[in-house]
Amino acid sequence: MDRPYSSRTLMSTGKVRKIAQVRAGAGAMAVVFFNPLTGRQRDVLSELLGCPVFGRADLQPPGA
Repeated sequence: MDRPYSSRTLMSTGKVRKIAQVRAGAGAMAVVFFNPLTGRQRDVLSELLGCPVFGRADLQPPGA
């Protein structure tokens, strides 16, 4: 990738690899990002990280 930041993932490919390593090492079954994620970003990150991915908005109760 030419650019250090990808709009597909909100971060660099190196950062995505690091998160994937930490997630696998911890045995985490999901990753939660504080940032709001688009559906496409969530899908791409889920595929790259090998687990479900959630943004902050996904964890808020309806109407909050």
